[in-house]
Amino acid sequence: MTINVYEENGAPVIAPEGKIDHVTVEEFESKINELGSKNDSLTLDMAGVEYVSSAALRAILNANDLLEDKNGLVLKNVNKKVMEIFNITGFADYLNIR
Repeated sequence: MTINVYEENGAPVIAPEGKIDHVTVEEFESKINELGSKNDSLTLDMAGVEYVSSAALRAILNANDLLEDKNGLVLKNVNKKVMEIFNITGFADYLNIR
């Protein structure tokens, strides 16, 4: 997995590429915590994510909780395969997915 970071409208965007699973989730969580603690909002650009494991779902849920009292977490460009996982787990109803 590769993690790219860029800014959009003055806010950070984390754009992981590849699989987010038990092997890569620590790096993913670390980047979320680093940027989420310093900013009022955070976007996850999921265009390059081909798979999310239960560990990744936990990391995304923790990120959502971290930013809950701020302007929040937004997920964008979620592909059909990952969106299906979000739908099955009920995350689609809980997360701000655009």
